[in-house]
Amino acid sequence: MARAAGAAMLVGGVVGALAFLPFTLAHGPTSYNIEREVLGWDMHRWGLLMGTVPEVLIAVGLWRSRERVGERRVTTAALAVMCVTMLLFAATNLFFAAIGPPFDLFLLAPASVVVALTATVRGPARALLAALAVALCSATAIGLIPLETSDSFGGYRIFGLIAYVGGNLLWAAFGAVLMRSDG
Repeated sequence: MARAAGAAMLVGGVVGALAFLPFTLAHGPTSYNIEREVLGWDMHRWGLLMGTVPEVLIAVGLWRSRERVGERRVTTAALAVMCVTMLLFAATNLFFAAIGPPFDLFLLAPASVVVALTATVRGPARALLAALAVALCSATAIGLIPLETSDSFGGYRIFGLIAYVGGNLLWAAFGAVLMRSDG
């Protein structure tokens, strides 16, 4: 059961990171959507994939791993916030049939800091949780920069690389570590 939870995070993270490439190629390098298609899908379809499947897999895997991450009440509460936030983000993306604004970061970033500080896991798992908290907080900070300013220095791509590629690869690595330590 714990191995399956880690596998869900691993698969979700890899799918999310990989989907960013065609999404951003279809969307374009700035916040302005240039409306291209990549492999027959526009940015809305790629965004729908990127904002639903990984979110659900990661949330389910994380929730099923909560006792391994930490048994403290504050850790469990922060994990619950993260999982519910990811599932609500996936549901809204599904409802709108595209990825929406990353408002989820306003809850994920602080909750990830709490998890990183209170988790009882050690070694690589703890380091990955800390790196994930840094990535989510950094993405939130970049996301707060006005789009006109952000576009002038490539902030749209930087945000995506941190939030969607980096964050998802960290989730994948965390899932892999949990799978390996299960044996």
